[in-house]
Amino acid sequence: MTNEEIASVTETLQSGWISKGPKVIEFEKQLGEFTGAEHVISCNSGTAALHMALLALGVGEGDEVIVPSFTFCSSVNVILHVGATPVFADIREADLCIDPEDVRQKLSPRTKAVIAVHFAGYPADLDELDAICKENQLYLIEDAAHALGTQYNGTMIGTHGDAVCFSFYATKNITTGEGGALIVKDGEAAERARLYGWHGITKNAWNRYGEKGSWRYDVLLPGFKYNMTDIQAALGLVQLSRAIDIQEKRERIAHYYAAELADLTDSSRLPLVDIPTGITHSWHLFILRIKERSGMDRDLFIEEMKAKNIGLSVHFIPVHMHPYYKEHFPAKLPITEKIFTEIVSLPLYSQLSEEDCEYIIQSIKETLTIEKGVRQ
Repeated sequence: MTNEEIASVTETLQSGWISKGPKVIEFEKQLGEFTGAEHVISCNSGTAALHMALLALGVGEGDEVIVPSFTFCSSVNVILHVGATPVFADIREADLCIDPEDVRQKLSPRTKAVIAVHFAGYPADLDELDAICKENQLYLIEDAAHALGTQYNGTMIGTHGDAVCFSFYATKNITTGEGGALIVKDGEAAERARLYGWHGITKNAWNRYGEKGSWRYDVLLPGFKYNMTDIQAALGLVQLSRAIDIQEKRERIAHYYAAELADLTDSSRLPLVDIPTGITHSWHLFILRIKERSGMDRDLFIEEMKAKNIGLSVHFIPVHMHPYYKEHFPAKLPITEKIFTEIVSLPLYSQLSEEDCEYIIQSIKETLTIEKGVRQ
């Protein structure tokens, strides 16, 4: 956060518009220009965006949606919220994104959509997934919670699938505190999404208290209260203007990590750092994999680093391994299950100092080397 974000929020508080208002409309416009998308609907979370996407595309009772388990639970919860059934697909070890070949294996006459998660900021194989969806008349929905600024085939994520869902939660590359956005390719589906996200009432009802507004409104369908506020949008507008700079800082940190950890390949594995032409990684996460043969247990590694005042996390506990889904939607996903036992997420945010990064790297090397030596 900078003084510019603070000033923008303060200005909004003084303007009288604190819920959905002109700042929200401007944020949608700016996000559309950033991504190259035409139909942008802001909302209060990435989860809301996913829910609206399914509703707007008509996914519901009796349908199946193929989705990776290697994601946050909201990617799957929303499938149940619309009455559909999640079908878990495995991931590719190379990029940790959904495996198109496993998607093909999971197709059935009930399949209605595929949700592709752009994991850690690296894009899923959209060419293959799009081909599968077109062949089988399915919707392609992109969970781009990690992928603002990611490019695929030289164009921004936001212009490829039938629906693309962003998150602006506090940990994301840019934030509105809580918030999200849905991009829909089809104009009629976008209009349905707007209705679902704003109580099902006519689109201009937010302005009914304005000078030219009206107290009359119509409820066209039973919608939800998923709107973003002007306070959030005021923060988001400044963050969005800084998005490229923030991403460049994250990229420098990721490349530093990769270079410094390259000599630990016997005990750990780095994320995909040799990025193919046409792809831009937004580096939402830097995933380090602790190899089983290193003699270091992943959970112990996290505790050892915590003792050095370095907080690591795990993204994610696969959804099919959680009690509810294990009971109701059992699945065997060998790559997902293997990867889960190895992964840790290193600290990665734009304000990390060089000293912080050096200390993190030094601590990783010490922990892996010492622990390996002790166990040998």
